[in-house]
Amino acid sequence: MVAALLLGAVAVGVPLGAQGGARSIAGRVTRPVAGAGESPVGGAWVVLHRVGPDSAGPLDSLRTGADGRYAFRYRAFGDTNAVYFVSTNRGGVNYFTSPVREVAVRDGIAEILVYDTTSVAIPIAVRGRHLIVTAADTGSDRRRVIEAYELSNDTTVTRVAAGPEGFTFEAPLPAGVSVVAPGQGDISEDAIRVVDGRVRVTAPLSPGVRQFSFSYDVPADAPFTVLVANPTPVVEVLVEDARGEAVGAGLAASDPVEVEGRPFRRFLAEDVPAAQTIRITMPVGAASRSRRVGLVVAFVAAFLAMGLALWVPRLGRTTRRRREDDPEALALAVAALDAEFERIAAPSEEQRATHYLERARLKGRLTAALAKRNGLA
Repeated sequence: MVAALLLGAVAVGVPLGAQGGARSIAGRVTRPVAGAGESPVGGAWVVLHRVGPDSAGPLDSLRTGADGRYAFRYRAFGDTNAVYFVSTNRGGVNYFTSPVREVAVRDGIAEILVYDTTSVAIPIAVRGRHLIVTAADTGSDRRRVIEAYELSNDTTVTRVAAGPEGFTFEAPLPAGVSVVAPGQGDISEDAIRVVDGRVRVTAPLSPGVRQFSFSYDVPADAPFTVLVANPTPVVEVLVEDARGEAVGAGLAASDPVEVEGRPFRRFLAEDVPAAQTIRITMPVGAASRSRRVGLVVAFVAAFLAMGLALWVPRLGRTTRRRREDDPEALALAVAALDAEFERIAAPSEEQRATHYLERARLKGRLTAALAKRNGLA
């Protein structure tokens, strides 16, 4: 499992110990300060957790010192597959360390980077937008459209929704679409809703890159239009029909691609300004096919990874960094981690927890790397 390999590659500690043996994890909580690097967060409430197939829950808690440091000593127990991690909360947003099983862990993955929050409408940039238009199911007059976004909060604060009706990001839907199915990404399905022809995200958006996706149905043979509301470095449309077309917003036909053995026409545009319209046309009587279970998940995992590969290098680099601090490498590691997790047909709770926490750790490192690159930390 990629999560296990990544964890083994970056853990700072000694080899795994037997159950029942004394263990420790010590680190610090910091927050970025523009132009001043990272500042320690004293008095933060931190909690030590255990997650395993047999049980899960908090084990201990304490407040960080004035230097932002914390230290836990504990004994491992129960199932040997259990993992341990530390969490803290700032402004209603939870932050986690990586899951560990080592006897002693200090600093490195035990550090937690947190952010102040704001409900002010700080800008959330769209770094990439991808539309995948699938062939209609056999005997159906509808076809599925999958949309995936890469969002970037380039500030040093986490944006939160203002009140129960507030949101942190919104995107337009094609005319007539009022129901969407949340998909894979960093945002939970209960934080995605449709209001007045727009899909809205209510989840907090911390600094760095976030991905989310959703899908909806449109008539199989009727053309439809989508609006590119925000300036977007990369817009990609894939159409599962050799005669399908996507025009507008500077789109140009590119080499076709295959996903899960299915061929797609590919249209690509770069540096798309705001308020551009894309028209997607499918020929009457377009070929249909049976949809395989889990295909939408496979599409999204593949194209989010492709999207990261497309836009991350465009951010530019001023100095050469070690691979572990390189935004491109970290972004691709996140994509690989997601793709590997999607291959698990029925993940256990331990596998889910390990994936979630490892992903949070990688995204935290990516956030910090991007902040440094953009001069924000």
